[in-house]
Amino acid sequence: MNKFILSKKLYRNELATFYSFLIGFLIALAVGSLILLIQEKNPFDVFSLMLKLSVGSVNSLSNSLNKAIPLILAGLGISIINSVKLWNIGAEGQIFMGAIALNFVYINTSINNSQIYIFLLLFSGFLGGAFCILFPAITKVLFGVNEIITTLLTNYIVFGLTIYLINGVWKDPASLNFPAAAYVSESVYLPTVIGKLSSGFLICILFTLIAYYIKDKSVFGYEMRIAGGSELTAIYAGISAKQKAFFAMLIGGGFAGLAGAIELLSQTHRVSTGISQGFGYTAIIVAAITGMRPIGIFLVGCLFGALTIGGSVIQTIGVSSYIAEIIQATTLFGALIAQFFFSYEILKKDEND
Repeated sequence: MNKFILSKKLYRNELATFYSFLIGFLIALAVGSLILLIQEKNPFDVFSLMLKLSVGSVNSLSNSLNKAIPLILAGLGISIINSVKLWNIGAEGQIFMGAIALNFVYINTSINNSQIYIFLLLFSGFLGGAFCILFPAITKVLFGVNEIITTLLTNYIVFGLTIYLINGVWKDPASLNFPAAAYVSESVYLPTVIGKLSSGFLICILFTLIAYYIKDKSVFGYEMRIAGGSELTAIYAGISAKQKAFFAMLIGGGFAGLAGAIELLSQTHRVSTGISQGFGYTAIIVAAITGMRPIGIFLVGCLFGALTIGGSVIQTIGVSSYIAEIIQATTLFGALIAQFFFSYEILKKDEND
């Protein structure tokens, strides 16, 4: 009698991740179209309007790319941490902590050279994100505590800290009853490149290349993959799996913290609850869809940035902005299903074998 077993494929098409994303995105468009039809809206008209309002002009394209910056940087951080087979669910909190660290340094320092000052502020944001993930990193490498739980919990802690600061010691008297810190000086705003596009996008490109080098070209990246693949193999190779995991988590947290710093210096210009609008959580989707590949994260991050902008403006025709979030989530769901079929196959096995 024959039975069927599920077996992992020995060879996987190198384009499988791209095909998976494409299938997932098409499924998402189909689901989105069905929802729009139920609402008696023409899907073609709605999607055409989303496309036009997100990339149809220099300013709209600039807005989409600006929205992509935190998605890409946080996604890259998640990708680096995943190199050692760990998950960072705390990117949202790390984005906030990056902004908090920047504002702390801004309040307590002053440098006449604005370029050096901006670099210092951005670096403080990176350190803030790394600090935010320090406790989960320590508890993971020393005690084996599940990093998914600890990084998730830090989101609530940091958000609570943000609320405390903007309602207390950092509250701007000029904001009346609105909870927010004072604006930073225009001298430290990140300059724009084209239209409304922040120079933070250039930083984003740079860090995409850095993440690609770290993961795929550096000795550290190679050692991270070994450490994440098998601790026993790492021991035989003389690699400290715990050390690689620790530093991978700090670097990944730093990337998300930098996203918060750029968001403050280019968009909000002050610490508030609007620093992140769920960017850290959406970044998990971006990273997962692309198989944790830095270049893929950059491209999909740009797409999701456009989806976010397009989704926010279609409310003018009576369509809920949540349609964009439905498309994002369904893309992930469809891509994961497609990846499963690309990675596994059903084999027929004789029970007598």
